[in-house]
Amino acid sequence: MNFARSPRIAAGLTAAVSLIALHASPALAFDPTGSDVADAFLNLLDAEDGTVESYGSVDGSGGTVTISDIVVTKDGDDDGRVTIATTTLTDGAVQDDGRLKLGSLALENLQLTADDGGMSLARLSVTDLLLPSAKEMGADTPPVGPGYKTLEATSIEILNEDGKLANVARISSSIDAMDGDLPTGGQFSVTGATVDVKQLQSEETKTLTDLGYETLTVDLAGSGKWDPDAATLVISEMKIDAKDAASLSLSLSLGGVTREVITELNAKSDKPEEAMALLQNVTIENAKIRLDDASLTGRVLDQEAKKAGVETPQYVAGLTGSLPLMLGMLQNKELEGQVAQAVTQYLTTPGSLELKAAPSAPVPLSQIMGTAMLAPQMIPQILSVGITANQ
Repeated sequence: MNFARSPRIAAGLTAAVSLIALHASPALAFDPTGSDVADAFLNLLDAEDGTVESYGSVDGSGGTVTISDIVVTKDGDDDGRVTIATTTLTDGAVQDDGRLKLGSLALENLQLTADDGGMSLARLSVTDLLLPSAKEMGADTPPVGPGYKTLEATSIEILNEDGKLANVARISSSIDAMDGDLPTGGQFSVTGATVDVKQLQSEETKTLTDLGYETLTVDLAGSGKWDPDAATLVISEMKIDAKDAASLSLSLSLGGVTREVITELNAKSDKPEEAMALLQNVTIENAKIRLDDASLTGRVLDQEAKKAGVETPQYVAGLTGSLPLMLGMLQNKELEGQVAQAVTQYLTTPGSLELKAAPSAPVPLSQIMGTAMLAPQMIPQILSVGITANQ
């Protein structure tokens, strides 16, 4: 089992969710339970460098199998351990190809410990789950694609060796529609991810502390829909909302996203250069990026003004006064005027800043990349970029 060695949030959450899909050893290192469904699940937890050390009772009734007190240890590491108080497998069936299909999976009171920290979560629940076989997981190229319909994790805590580093109230994800084995619609959210800034050791977190943030709470949300027949991909929302700081949101519409493109991208996920080549004929139809301030801009301006030894209004006036010179590189007088006006409004009275790209016809990514190398100042014109503030 690959235990998370880093106390970072992403590593910890990945470790929790990956309990349901790990590199499995084909041989059972635990005593068979008498239930094919329970054995298949435990076999996926029993990995090459980890062992299902023990479990409590295994009860089956009416299509539900409940396993209590699972303990998974990391070979050669006395501190590496995962415990799951209760595991509930509903409507399970081991298929002819060795895959385990579940109507639902619920893990309650999961604890992961390691020598540099650990994590815990109150509950992880997944519906319409299809887990790969041990043979598939042991292959160099395991199956690609979602194996679930909905996923929710609640009350997550991330620890380092000094104590609690972060907690997350809720993580949810859903696959709302499918085209064969490919998802065509879905959404996700992370709610109440609170980080103790003082516990993090980096230049970025020192900057946050200097700005007056002892903790930072972030919500994430995203949703999208792919129409394989029309070859369009619409990301209707991708938002990061940092409380008492700022929120950043993105929406995007792409064309030329065919079944072949998606299939090839999945196949070349470990070859980024080849994957980029597949995007040459994908087009941008429109895009929007919006920044909404919630005190972060004012904090930064106050801090920089203090460093310069001037009052904040004077510092802002100096910044906005230099905009015409800085914007000359755009070589587009109309856009220069828009940017100067919007940025001046935003810095003077921080509210929102919105950038839109609305070309009259879809623009291929190959054209954008070529323009970026030869004449980057032309990109705003190609994409018909506009900018507004406080609207």
